[in-house]
Amino acid sequence: MRRNRTRMGFTLIELLVVIAIIALLIGILLPALGEARRSAKLAISLSNLRQFSIAAATYASDFEDRIYAFTSAPSTQWPMLRPDPAPNTAVPNAAKQAVDIIRRRTGRDNFPLPAAWIPHVLYTHLVLNDYLAQRLPEKMVVNPEDEHRLNWQIDPINNHDLGVWQPYQEPQGETGPVPPDQKRWPYSSSYQVVPASYDPEQSRWSGERFPLSQGGSSHSYNTTDVNRLGNLRMSSVSFPATKVHVMDSEGRHSGRQDIYYAYPEAKVTIHMFDGSATFRSTSEANLGWHPRRPSTRPPARGAYTVFAYTPSDWEARTLNGQTSELVKGYYRWTRGGLKGVDFDSGEIDTGQMN
Repeated sequence: MRRNRTRMGFTLIELLVVIAIIALLIGILLPALGEARRSAKLAISLSNLRQFSIAAATYASDFEDRIYAFTSAPSTQWPMLRPDPAPNTAVPNAAKQAVDIIRRRTGRDNFPLPAAWIPHVLYTHLVLNDYLAQRLPEKMVVNPEDEHRLNWQIDPINNHDLGVWQPYQEPQGETGPVPPDQKRWPYSSSYQVVPASYDPEQSRWSGERFPLSQGGSSHSYNTTDVNRLGNLRMSSVSFPATKVHVMDSEGRHSGRQDIYYAYPEAKVTIHMFDGSATFRSTSEANLGWHPRRPSTRPPARGAYTVFAYTPSDWEARTLNGQTSELVKGYYRWTRGGLKGVDFDSGEIDTGQMN
């Protein structure tokens, strides 16, 4: 008598069908998971900027309506970091104040004072870190998509300062310990305050003193004849809901690649002077101006800031695929400074145009 045996297992065709179905499901789910992860990081970045805005409002309340900025702290335990009372020392005094904060908030008593450093661009947040008594480095000042800065923050002495993250840290393409001037980078921020928040000449240039302006490249600024920086007031902002206070230097939350903020294609997390945090396309913003040519009207040559975006290895690539590309300044250089408008209306003639 024969016994019928039930066949166990899959045929090759059945197995291939199962594999194909699994691959199809993965193909459907992965983009959704990636988008969910990107949305979560966007939410974190906006939360970071809301923390900036809350701290800025509290700072202004405690310090007579002042916008947070370097102000040359009058006392320090390190003689070399005492402010210089001589004229035209606003920038070097700010560098001393920045190093004083880094030393006190990290415990690095021998942290070096960089030469020819303009700390306002990527380090003004240190004033808020100090006000909030935060230990440095502080993750709040880094966009969660800014992987290189997040890496730099991991034990800076034993990683960044020894060149562990090269070539994705300054200086480019080298190996070994970084020079003293470059040790500041783990304490930098993804987010930049606009120059109008610390340079009074952006809003009221009379022709007697030159305001800060963009240099020829994205990494350089002109500071000739800067006599005073900081001590500006929140009440000086004419249109706080439409004027950018803090901006991410790159659009990191949309598209397949990060894009430098000054490309119209970029969409960037920013917070406005009214305290709101938002996600806006640069193409929606006004073009800004050249602060040393305030009376020049568009579309005349020199009406707005134009400079070469020349990224370091750890920054977003140019859109033309070259090592450098010309871009416009937009809301980094708002026409009229604190009296001007960046979004939701045309540029305002604040009295500088002829």
